[in-house]
Formats: sequence, structure tokens, C-alpha cells
Amino acid sequence: MVHSANCNSYDRLQRGRKGNSAATHRCRDLYVKDVDRMKSELDYPIPAIFERVSKRKFTQQPIAPEMLEQLLLAATRAPSSGNMQPWEFIVIDEPGKKQEIVRSTYSGYFSKGKNYQYWIADAAVVIVACTNVKRTAARYGPAGAEWAMIDTAAAVQNLLLTATALGLSGCWVGGINEQAIKESLRIPEYVRIIGLLPIGYSVEEAAPKSRLPLKWVTHHNSYNVPFYD
Repeated sequence: MVHSANCNSYDRLQRGRKGNSAATHRCRDLYVKDVDRMKSELDYPIPAIFERVSKRKFTQQPIAPEMLEQLLLAATRAPSSGNMQPWEFIVIDEPGKKQEIVRSTYSGYFSKGKNYQYWIADAAVVIVACTNVKRTAARYGPAGAEWAMIDTAAAVQNLLLTATALGLSGCWVGGINEQAIKESLRIPEYVRIIGLLPIGYSVEEAAPKSRLPLKWVTHHNSYNVPFYD
């Protein structure tokens, strides 16, 4: 049994980290193509994990192409079943096309598409995160379709953490009419949408929301056997 440390002590985490120059450069190379534009290993990705928060208010400031490339490159560094890399990303920056996307969203429970998330159109870009289920299923059969969705979720997290590290903000939007968006963007049947990612510069002040204590969500060798006392 393990005694839980104060997992919210971000400063303590930072002070306890040890530098490793060679490992630092290897980590940077894994995440982005242009190492010089990334923050040092001490600034990424650990702080981004604890600082990331969903934001829904954006300025009109565009995202530099090289910064957008960093986001997408980081997403593609996620692990995947058999290294099949099923993720695909559609970058939407045309105002009219963003409005089409908005009309295929909804918020709240059982809103049936009538409560659009208008704020999405204010983001510099809306990235439609997709999963090419055929790619993974070709190797693993029907079960591969589900694994492909999980793999793409890992890619989305990479993208959102990188956005945070670069001073951008975003939100993972799952309240969508998938079929309507697929028709609008001419997405083939074998590609699923895992979510919308509005990304941009935010004017919203928001702090990370609280999380359940570790002892509520961890188990030791068997379910319902506490790992932390």
C-alpha cells in the first residue's frame, strides 16, 4: 500500500525534477519537427498536463502556420495499435465552413441539435479529429475499429497539451451530429469523427477544475483493493 503524496503540489513537482540534457533533447525530438521552436523539456509536457483547461472564448488572432504544424506533429507522435496511426485531421479555417460545423453541434443533455455551440466559430481553427477505422481493422479485424478510436484519443490529448505549452487554448467538443458533419466535409463512411477541437488564443480566465482523489480511482492488484490509504 502506498501513502498518497500531495498531487496538487505543482511547485513541489517542479522543484523535484532533475535535469538530463541528453534525455531532454531526445524528448523534444519526439514531439516536434522544429526543436528550436519548442520550450525546454522542463516546460513541456509536465506543466501543460496540470495547466491545461478547456476554454471557449477566443480572440480573432490567427495561429501561425508553423505553430499549427507543431500541434499536428505532436498529435502524430501518439502511440497506436500496431503503429497503424489511424488518426486524420481536417483543419477548418474558413468562416463559412466553421458556421456549418457549428450548426451540427449541440450542448447540454438531450438537446437534439437545437442548442448550437456558437463559440466554436470564434476559434482561429477548428480541427476535426477523425479516425480511419479501416486502417487498423485491416490488421486486427473488427476489434481494430474500437482500438483505432482509442488511439486517436491519445493523439488528441497530445495536440491539446502542445497547444497549452505554446500559449494556445482549446476544447474537446463531443456534442456533435457526426453524420451531418461527415456529409458537409465529405468524410467517407469508414472514417469516424472523435471530436471537434476549436483552437486559438483565448481571452478567458479559467483554472483547471478539481479532480477526484487518487485513492478513489486507483486499485492495488485487484479491483476495490486500495492502492493509496
